[in-house]
Amino acid sequence: MELNKDKLPIIKNALKENELDAWCVLGRETIMKSEPILPVLGDMDFIIATGLIFTQDKIIAVVSTLDEEGYKLIEGIDEIITYTGDLMVPVAKKIKELNPKKLGLNFSKNDASADGLTYGMKLKLERQLKEVGFEGELVSAVNLIAKVRGQKTAEQIKKIKHTAEVALKYLESVPTMLKDGTTSLDIFNYLHEVAYNDGYGMSWTPSQCPGVSVDPNVPAGHMGIIETPIVKGYVINIDYGVSKDGYCSDLQRMYYILKDDEDDAPEEVKRAFYTVRDAIKMAKDAMKPGVTGYQIDKIARSHVVSEGYDSWNAALGHQVGHETHDGGYILANRRPRYNRPELIDQPLDEGNVFTIEPGVETSRGRIGIEEMVVITKDGCEWLVPPQQELMLVRVK
Repeated sequence: MELNKDKLPIIKNALKENELDAWCVLGRETIMKSEPILPVLGDMDFIIATGLIFTQDKIIAVVSTLDEEGYKLIEGIDEIITYTGDLMVPVAKKIKELNPKKLGLNFSKNDASADGLTYGMKLKLERQLKEVGFEGELVSAVNLIAKVRGQKTAEQIKKIKHTAEVALKYLESVPTMLKDGTTSLDIFNYLHEVAYNDGYGMSWTPSQCPGVSVDPNVPAGHMGIIETPIVKGYVINIDYGVSKDGYCSDLQRMYYILKDDEDDAPEEVKRAFYTVRDAIKMAKDAMKPGVTGYQIDKIARSHVVSEGYDSWNAALGHQVGHETHDGGYILANRRPRYNRPELIDQPLDEGNVFTIEPGVETSRGRIGIEEMVVITKDGCEWLVPPQQELMLVRVK
């Protein structure tokens, strides 16, 4: 096991920014119940119930006697406390000794990436803290976790970018395998095969990745592939990403299957495509540290609506990296599904990696482009070249 030392300054800054005196991560065997923050902190896992306490000055590990020697090998751990009975006894004792006015714990109503503390363990901790007379406040660490998880290091961005480049290469090769009679399942299987042959995995559940839409008359959404032949005169939308070494990507690309008498896509399709493309560019150009997800969503959504299209029923974008939907801040409007301050009203940070993915409906199929960007010190950059034109495909 090892600790990602590049994350330690981020943790200290997040503690200070969120006015937390300490942050406590608790968990039991994580193969049974994942604690989402552990892969972010490093190559870590819990076998027997364990506690990690972070302060401005030190990192304390509370571990079983069987785990003690392993934690001694982790560079960055400043103090190790062992126990043989109930984990909460030494954890509560140490918290009482540290006496934080505000202690952050991993629970959240709205962000799964910050909700790793089980209800049972929270009850046990609260009971033990009461026994030792702890008088500090227990608060959600959701905003701290958003920063620790969301601020990707240079090495992490490099790995995410690599998965995006590979996914884009496979997506751009799709026209070479299309022919009359090709089905959505054929495309699905092709994108599996090229990735698996090169040693990559899917970014999300393999039965649903990629999403392939070739016919607007077929139901869309998060589901397995419905085998449908491609149709001349319709668009193809592919939602796809690959994973490698704990990092992943998420892109959408658009194709148009030319009719026999066509040399270009219909005006209806092109107009929708350019509207979506331009909305993405507007959002990307406005993204920088300090703006909020709500502000960025409003820019793209206003452009799409001003062109006469309906406001799409989803967020503009989400963070991606460790997972396809990586938690933390999102780019979204104030509909009930997203209207939470910790999701859309927090300032975006340098190192955040986002998708930008508006969409509009046409009679030839839904137009949805999805790009990946990273926020830099002064602005925002594409992770891979954005799609500027429809991929026109003639099949025989």
